[in-house]
Amino acid sequence: MTDVYEGKSGVNVKRLVQNIVDSYSFEPQIAALVELVANGLDAGASEIKIISDTNQGVLEVIDNGTGMDRKQFIEYHDFASSTKERGGTIGFAGQGAKLGLNFCEKVVTETWSANYKGVSKWRLKGNDAPYEVQHLSIPSLESFGTKVSLFLDKDNKTFYKVEIILETLRTHYYPLLDPELNKLYMKLYYKNGIAIFLNGQQILEKTPLEHMLEHRKKLLIRFHNMPKAMGFLGKLKGSIHAVEPGIMICTYGKVIESSFFKKEPKDKDKIFGWVEAPYLIEAVTTDKCRFQKGNKTWEGFFRKAQQEFEDWLQEVGLSDKVDRQSINLQKLEKEINSILKNMPELPIFRSPYKRDVAVADPLGDSRSMAEGVQETTGTLGGRNTGARRTVSPGEEPGSAPSLDKGTDVSATPKPRTVKSGIKIIQVDRPDLEKESWFEGETVYINKSHPAHTKADKRKLLDYHWVKCISQSLIEFSIDRDPEPNIKKPFELSQRFFKLWGEQF
Repeated sequence: MTDVYEGKSGVNVKRLVQNIVDSYSFEPQIAALVELVANGLDAGASEIKIISDTNQGVLEVIDNGTGMDRKQFIEYHDFASSTKERGGTIGFAGQGAKLGLNFCEKVVTETWSANYKGVSKWRLKGNDAPYEVQHLSIPSLESFGTKVSLFLDKDNKTFYKVEIILETLRTHYYPLLDPELNKLYMKLYYKNGIAIFLNGQQILEKTPLEHMLEHRKKLLIRFHNMPKAMGFLGKLKGSIHAVEPGIMICTYGKVIESSFFKKEPKDKDKIFGWVEAPYLIEAVTTDKCRFQKGNKTWEGFFRKAQQEFEDWLQEVGLSDKVDRQSINLQKLEKEINSILKNMPELPIFRSPYKRDVAVADPLGDSRSMAEGVQETTGTLGGRNTGARRTVSPGEEPGSAPSLDKGTDVSATPKPRTVKSGIKIIQVDRPDLEKESWFEGETVYINKSHPAHTKADKRKLLDYHWVKCISQSLIEFSIDRDPEPNIKKPFELSQRFFKLWGEQF
């Protein structure tokens, strides 16, 4: 006998639906599809079937996962569940359906688990979202799992074209569509395998990404001697690929974001890679498409991955080679670092912080020496603090091993607490529109930029340099701010130039 339950999903649901939509950086239709696939993965499905009928205006997403029990199915319709804590899963239960209310006439969900089966019909009506749940009823499911059917409104009836669905899946789940990576994910996380189908055909790329790359490098990122992330990167042999350039940073096969780790390498449009870091699930944003600004777990990963990326760029000749001895910018560096010491608003550039430094080691890799040093302790790796040792970078005269590849000395990167401070380097990058940018500890000034050329001709180069440095540092600081204020960049710029003007 069918048991029927009727309810409403909270108060002023229309506003809650819009709040969910606003938490994503792309269209709600795309977000709904991304979440429905994520729900299938979280449920342990080995198959996720997507069926799109643009004639009828219906999108179905069916998985053969564990399904929901009675309590879970009732909570599925509760908007409070959309605010659960981050971490643990790559999707939110019911999020895809809730997003669907924004552009659907109704959303129908069927679920079948070991101890429950049921179906619900859900729609947005004014400020309410009434739904009806029929327990012990499943109209079309043939096995354990969940099926969500989005009945699109007239404005969105033809939205889910095959091309849009494929683009969405490649953008957000490419590793699961790559034939080699798919096998790896089966070994690591999805023991029964994972296959995604579109209108009856499995979506699987013809050629593995790694096979399309030259100058390939394997990545293994460790913390406390434990492997935490793995991947590869390389340069595309041809000119066309199914996804945008960049290093895909993933958790459980879901691409969270693609990154060049704040670098501006040569041949940027040919650099591709993949990194799987499941532990970063705790650092993702609500939409699972970005990492939280200022999150320590994410920043720790970022620093290590950035160094690996920079090492590879140097190895294959895609990084700018700069002879710092030929550039007389040490005086300006001291001036800028003096300003930063008086700007508590920019603490990251003046406070001691933990970072990798190169320590002389006969068994280490070949590194170059760098001018400008400081003293720190504890670089021999023992239990005690140890004697003070000279490392780079620093503001004192002298030279020490750097993290840059070279032939001067053998050294190994080791994490140490060092005094901060920035370096300034000029580079020739006519391929970039950027005047300057900040990477790691260095502001790079693009001397090929037309503004640099004009400033040089008019003997305004000092001012141009300071302007470039200030805007790069402020941009970097704002990018790390979880709640940036639109006025803050202007206020920081005014403060920076006031201090600079008062120095002379």
